[in-house]
This record gives sequence, structure tokens and C-alpha cells, in this order.
Amino acid sequence: MNDDKITQQRATAVALLRITLGIVILATWYGNLNKGLYTTSGLTGFLNWLFDPNGNGSSLGFYKAFLDTAVIPIAGPFSAFQLVSELLLGIALTIGLFTRLSGLIAMFFFTNLFLSYFGGQEWIWVYVLLFMTALTVALAVAGRQWGVDQWLQQKYGESKLHILW
Repeated sequence: MNDDKITQQRATAVALLRITLGIVILATWYGNLNKGLYTTSGLTGFLNWLFDPNGNGSSLGFYKAFLDTAVIPIAGPFSAFQLVSELLLGIALTIGLFTRLSGLIAMFFFTNLFLSYFGGQEWIWVYVLLFMTALTVALAVAGRQWGVDQWLQQKYGESKLHILW
């Protein structure tokens, strides 16, 4: 098999990872929207459930303290931010727009979920897999295949801000 064929196969593989990751985020966003998690009471209830022994039972006290002091007091604005940012992240990954930056944001997002669920009932290793997928998408410039980044690169060349396309 020649090098061009292998390169094309690799580009296709990471594009499929990128699209799948975007769809997973959008599906989760839609489910959370229907559950009312993007409201002040929905977010506060969810964050309390995470660390409730009768709920998820997460065990990282320092992370609970962070959420209690930094997120819960601004649960209204934060839930609106979460609503918009998760939607935009899912769309950006699905269409391959600013894929490097989107992959890095997704890594941050999955790290927070890992910390939030750590020690509880949730199988946290799924967040490690999602983190590694986001890392792969970011490093492999996955938007250059079947994505808007491909068009941006062809039209404008390499981004001066390498984190974009």
C-alpha cells in the first residue's frame, strides 16, 4: 500500500472519530436539555446528586468544594453557558470547524466529568476514552477531512493561530 493511501485512510479514521465525538456531545446535550439540566435548579440538583451518597456518591471532596464555591453560586448563568457551549462544541466537532480548539475544549470538558463522577456509581473510564478521542482529534487536525477546516486551509492556508484549523 502506498503512503498516499495510508495517509488518506488515517485522515478518514480521525474524521470519523471527530464526527462521532460531535454526535455523542450533541446527543448528550439534547438529553440534558430534555431533563432540564440547563436551568438553575436542574444544574444545582445535578451537582448535589453527584456527591450525595444516595445519588452517584462521588468522592473527590476538593472537587465538590470547587463546585460548591465556584459553580453553584452562579448556577443560573453557568447553566446558560453550559447550554450554549455544549451545543456549539458538538456542532463544531461534527462539521469540523476549528477542530484543534474544539478538541482541546472537549478534553477540558471530559476531564471535568471524570472528576465529577470519580469514586461514584458511574463508570468513569468512559470519560478517559472520550478524552483520548478528543486528544486524537485535536492532534490529528481531524477537520482537514470532511470538515470546514479543510475548506479554511485550502482558502486561507495554514492558520497563523495554529490552534484553529
